[in-house]
Amino acid sequence: MAKLVISTYISGGGLWLFLNETVILQNSETLTLELKEDEEYVVHWFMNGAPGSSYSITISSPREAQFQLTRGIGKSGKDYGGFPFRT
Repeated sequence: MAKLVISTYISGGGLWLFLNETVILQNSETLTLELKEDEEYVVHWFMNGAPGSSYSITISSPREAQFQLTRGIGKSGKDYGGFPFRT
């Protein structure tokens, strides 16, 4: 099994992080999950926050999903994104 290690942070708002169609993290949290080998997954997120604040997402494991994002929140107060990976 592969180990998924994710941490999120948001200042001034809400952040929802999904693995496929399931919410796995909300706002500022850290999570470790076991993933099946040789499977396809999609990590995606939506955030809603005060313009000028920021959020970050860090995935440190598995290697196939490693990801680092730190972004300021624009005038709309919303942002989203995602990416697929295979273990």
